[in-house]
Amino acid sequence: MTDRLYWPSWFLAALLTGIVAGFMLGHALILARFLDWLVLSATPALNQAYPAFRRSTGRSGLDAYYVLAGLQVAGTSAFLLVSLVARRHRVAALVAGVAGALWIVVHYASGFGALQASVLRSASKIPREVVGGFVGWNVPIHFFHAVTLTVALGALLSVPLAALRRRG
Repeated sequence: MTDRLYWPSWFLAALLTGIVAGFMLGHALILARFLDWLVLSATPALNQAYPAFRRSTGRSGLDAYYVLAGLQVAGTSAFLLVSLVARRHRVAALVAGVAGALWIVVHYASGFGALQASVLRSASKIPREVVGGFVGWNVPIHFFHAVTLTVALGALLSVPLAALRRRG
């Protein structure tokens, strides 16, 4: 039974981890810097534009992101469980499982998730200390997420490479 679950669980974990790692890298390189610029600008651009944007677009994009992020964590966790039961590639699965969940734990345990929500949901002037905390952490924490997810992806991609080395 575990053999039938092994490769599909690996594939889904690798696919979802790659997608979410790409989201985080894109956020760190482009979106985070744009949001920082908006928050730091002298005009109340973010306070006015972001709430209006969210109301006009609904939650579909954000909901899709949360679903993919949740599936990524579930996928790496499921692959870890299947690998432990099958006794195959346990180290790679452990690295992928821990790194695959670590980014989201750090996001919320650090307090950045709440800080980000307060900034993006603000409909009034954002206090200076909140702006400073957000701008100080926004790019670095999303780079951390991207690196952590890349480590998880690397561990996942090592599984078929190890299998090929054994066959060859």
